[in-house]
Amino acid sequence: MRSQAFALVCACISTGAHQALFDSFLKGTRLFVEIDDVRMLTADTAVVVTRGEVAKKTPRKLGKVATYTLVRQDGQWLIAAVQKTKHKPLMEAVSFKFQPATVPA
Repeated sequence: MRSQAFALVCACISTGAHQALFDSFLKGTRLFVEIDDVRMLTADTAVVVTRGEVAKKTPRKLGKVATYTLVRQDGQWLIAAVQKTKHKPLMEAVSFKFQPATVPA
């Protein structure tokens, strides 16, 4: 599932509006992506959490977090939803210190 998730995420980015950005404003850059987690909610539903960054060369940190909801229809995995967030380590550290229950499992 992990390799399928990676392929789906890459396919999503390389089509449509994303590709238009890489062909214009982001020309000369590429997307660096790592999969942090794949959780199977059912046999046909998964949540994939990635970290990524757009840069010309390998970035020191992958600062953007994306959460994908994948569904399997007729044997094919599809992206049903995506939510993206800029990672803010300082705010996370403060939240985790004062509200330990907010630390991800």
